[in-house]
Amino acid sequence: MFYDLNLPVSTSTGSAQAAQEQLETRKRVELLVHLGYQAVAYNYELTGKIPANHVSPVSKLNLPGVNLKQFSRLTLVVDDVSQNYGLNANNPSVLSYDILAVQPTNEKLFQAACGTFEVDIISLDMAARLPFYLKHSTVGLAVERGIYFELCYSAAIRDATARRNLISNAQSLIRVTRGKNIILSSQAMKAMELRGPYDIVNL
Repeated sequence: MFYDLNLPVSTSTGSAQAAQEQLETRKRVELLVHLGYQAVAYNYELTGKIPANHVSPVSKLNLPGVNLKQFSRLTLVVDDVSQNYGLNANNPSVLSYDILAVQPTNEKLFQAACGTFEVDIISLDMAARLPFYLKHSTVGLAVERGIYFELCYSAAIRDATARRNLISNAQSLIRVTRGKNIILSSQAMKAMELRGPYDIVNL
């Protein structure tokens, strides 16, 4: 069974823009189904703390006759080690999503994500040079806790430098995880950035 667990969505309020984004999302989802995927997660991204009383704004598509599992996902970009991000199962805002991911921006937050944050996925910007080294001791904590690391491929399609960085960072991640607990997602903003699951396996 093939999943794409990172299909970015926004929550525009302007009717024309919202309609256009909904149409683009539908195009991406229809192509994923055509390519053989059986599940998709709509990814809503926030930076910093989760606002009080936040509820998932992600809406799932009405796809009559299509056998596709649809999930909502929150990716929280964390950038301040002193903040309490509320990444635990007691936070009702977290419970409004099916999947919780975190994107740490420095080494201390990466260590916290691996060791203490209650998340499903750790997502790093693999298309850029990482600001810290990946260590087996740190990554091993996350693997033991059942957390997965995410590699997103769409940036590598858009840019040659991003492709080189992605391949280099992926090699480092595979080395320190010994190939365990890694998922491949698209993070595709447009349908043309999507690829079939076997193409991704070859990559």
